[in-house]
Amino acid sequence: MRKFIIRGVSKKFKGVQKLKPQKTPNRFSAMVSKDKADASTRKVLGDLPEFMGLSQRATGELAAEGLALKTMNKKFFGTLRKELGRSRSKTATGLRTIRQSKKVPKLAVTKAKSKGALKSYKVANVKSENVFRKTMEKFTTKTKASPFANKSRTVKKQSDALADSREIQYQKKIFKDMGF
Repeated sequence: MRKFIIRGVSKKFKGVQKLKPQKTPNRFSAMVSKDKADASTRKVLGDLPEFMGLSQRATGELAAEGLALKTMNKKFFGTLRKELGRSRSKTATGLRTIRQSKKVPKLAVTKAKSKGALKSYKVANVKSENVFRKTMEKFTTKTKASPFANKSRTVKKQSDALADSREIQYQKKIFKDMGF
């Protein structure tokens, strides 16, 4: 296809361009993944019973969540043990090299050990959360965050302009009058 310039519209517009052939969306991918999830659920957990007030899908999700929690715990404690061992050996070799030249205070040793332990805890936590998410996706085709996931954010600082607004001053006055 040829490019041609249309005058009077825009200097940037260079005409119509031919696009590369696009991939067609697979309409059946969701159905196929659901079938795979059902097959893996049946293979691992067996036939799902129906309880009073719960559908088979709900019981399947509950069973998958229970299995995901088990695998998550297994992964967490296994990884934590390995990472703690690595951290301890790293700390020990570091302390040995430092102690050859000077004396190391006990507080520094304690800080180094706790820093390594915290690092290994974080690594184990991330790996176990990934296992939980992947297990839930495998058996239910839905991703779900771990119930033990601890996500926190820092609180945004309040700007000075907002702090001096009349509404906030009025609220402060009311709280002061109440005795807070």
